[in-house]
Amino acid sequence: MAKSTSAEKYTPEAEKGLIVGVILRYGTPATSGRDKSLSCTQEDRAFSTLLVNVSGKFFEYTLKGEISPGKINSVEQNDMLRKVTFDPEVFFNILLPPIIFHAGYSLKKRHFFRNLGSILAYAFLGTAVSCFIIGNLMYGVVKLMKIVGQLSDKFYYTDCLFFGAIISATDPVTVLAIFNELHADVDLYALLFGESVLNDAVAIVLSSSIVAYQPAGLNTHAFDAAAFFKSVGIFLGIFSGSFTMGAVTGVVTALISF
Repeated sequence: MAKSTSAEKYTPEAEKGLIVGVILRYGTPATSGRDKSLSCTQEDRAFSTLLVNVSGKFFEYTLKGEISPGKINSVEQNDMLRKVTFDPEVFFNILLPPIIFHAGYSLKKRHFFRNLGSILAYAFLGTAVSCFIIGNLMYGVVKLMKIVGQLSDKFYYTDCLFFGAIISATDPVTVLAIFNELHADVDLYALLFGESVLNDAVAIVLSSSIVAYQPAGLNTHAFDAAAFFKSVGIFLGIFSGSFTMGAVTGVVTALISF
């Protein structure tokens, strides 16, 4: 009985693991964890160019001079920030349209239009409810963190709503893949897929409307009915205009193709 137990323990996989462990332990060179301090001579004047040699690799640093705080915060006037900042217009106008086109082109139209009412309800009402629930929860957490002294920066209600609008844009790729493997009901698949297609567009327009909320007066974060209805109008205008443009483009393309 003892022999069978020992035979079960020492499997070929265990031996391979031991061999790999020995190779990693004794085959790789040990690295020193001690910090190295480098002494540099102090110069009276500042260098315009600094050349650093690190393990045979040379790095050149150029001194551009003093930068005002206004230029640091402005992406357009700061070359470094402009290089590392991704332009959202590139995503909205170049990367996003092919993604939405592929999603709509591969959609099963019969099941989509049969459940269009439920899909629109999930996309509009579900995204709006999710945005406000997440925004209110975030606002409560921010207030609680200020009370306990863990947060000193100012977070306004519009900032929390903006975060809620961004988080509400879900992408159920994994769930759809599981549904496809399990051969789930086609109506359930169409509901989830159609909601995910429209959910992204609703979240983008909703976040743009929240950013466009600008109350009149000194307090730009107070509630203003005129600014609220203006944001709602921007939301409806952008979404209806985009929907109309997409529908007209689809009809014209269908007439030209056939």
